Amino acid sequence: MPEIYSGEVLENRSAGELFLLTVSIGKSIDIIPGQFFLIRIDREDTVLRRAFSIFDQNEDRLSFLYRVVGKGTGWLSERKTGYELNIFGPLGNGFSLVEGRSLLVGGGTGMAPLYYLGKNINGDVDFLLGAQRKTFWSEELLSRYRDIGNLELVTEDGSSGKKGLVTQYIKNACYTKVYACGPMEMLKSINIDVPAEVSLESVIACGFGACRGCVVETVSGEYKRVCKDGPIFDLREISI
Repeated sequence: MPEIYSGEVLENRSAGELFLLTVSIGKSIDIIPGQFFLIRIDREDTVLRRAFSIFDQNEDRLSFLYRVVGKGTGWLSERKTGYELNIFGPLGNGFSLVEGRSLLVGGGTGMAPLYYLGKNINGDVDFLLGAQRKTFWSEELLSRYRDIGNLELVTEDGSSGKKGLVTQYIKNACYTKVYACGPMEMLKSINIDVPAEVSLESVIACGFGACRGCVVETVSGEYKRVCKDGPIFDLREISI
């Protein structure tokens, strides 16, 4: 069950164009890869919490990977060691883990939930990560992914790895399952024959599905809530 925790900031540092936040909540909890937490932003002009997928967990320590895109994440990036954050979770469903060889595809900040997922897969893991340019990631951050699987990079300007869009290099041969997270346009372009799950990015308000502000249409015409029924969906299930 989700709870409210007081998370003491242990580190909050840049990792390229991203930030890596680690907090201690005082106890170890069960978290399924793909689940997320809502962090309260203590600004007078900010009402909604911000949703962050779990990047990593080590006993009572939770880590989140994020990018500054507005006032909320800007405020968060300024929190120093020792600051107490109000954190609610874990929320949502999680990825379905399978044995065998898996391909994990991340576009931009969509790489965040894939690290913890990769750590929990029982089998070979290939990461395929895409961004606009090489400065998006730090080498230290990328080394974490290399420690648990094979890593291939794609940049739009060709400054690191292959040039182009990350979805151009998805190959479904020999994979048991494909997992992906990134912008909606990226997910729309995935066309593979093997089972695939995607983590949808959405503005989340309540976290319980009550406000229905984050609904997505399924291929059957039914509407499902990203925060409650997701954020993980079978690629064949949703209409994107």
